[in-house]
Amino acid sequence: NSDLAAVDFVWKWAPNGNSIRHSLKLQGEYFSRSETGLFAGLPYDGDQDGWYLQGVWQFAPTWRTGLRHDVVDADNGPLLAGTGLADPGRSSSRDSLMIDWSPSEFSRLRMQYTNDKVLPQSDNQLHLQYIMSIGAHGAHQF
Repeated sequence: NSDLAAVDFVWKWAPNGNSIRHSLKLQGEYFSRSETGLFAGLPYDGDQDGWYLQGVWQFAPTWRTGLRHDVVDADNGPLLAGTGLADPGRSSSRDSLMIDWSPSEFSRLRMQYTNDKVLPQSDNQLHLQYIMSIGAHGAHQF
């Protein structure tokens, strides 16, 4: 048996309703899951919950910056101890900071720094990404 509950929200703001030059978008979500049942004939009881909160600020027509924090808590019980799949029952979290530049509606250059605290020792990551769109879509018929 698995019970899942979730709630999310999005709030958008733009001066005078014009999001072309400046805007702010706040977004978040919370979820909770509870599981019970049998695993290989043994009783199992596990719970997980998590949330994230992020904000993206467009400070110029082609530039945006954003910040995100997310957390997951898992306690899947002692059932899997000794199997290599044991759950340490800890909380993990991650913080990300990004900046991107969109020279056109078809391309974006994005840089993101992430401090990932999923494992006991933090992992620092730097990503550089180029995103490109080609072909027909709703705004243009080619």
